Amino acid sequence: MASVKRLYGRCDEWLKSLSRGPYAVFLGASGGIGVLVAGLLVSGELFVVQALAMALVMFSLECVFGLHQTTEE
Repeated sequence: MASVKRLYGRCDEWLKSLSRGPYAVFLGASGGIGVLVAGLLVSGELFVVQALAMALVMFSLECVFGLHQTTEE
């Protein structure tokens, strides 16, 4: 369990150090992959259009608003 926490901590620090653009790409890609995996697990179908739409929406929202990244002031 400790190794999982260390891995999570390292990933969290890496993501926090990214600028808005690369973070938006990561967020969009993870959202799109999540839709693909969920579609395969639930119905056995490959939801490519829905996954691309999710990736585009997540990327766009993060680029425009930057809501998921914390800013240290």
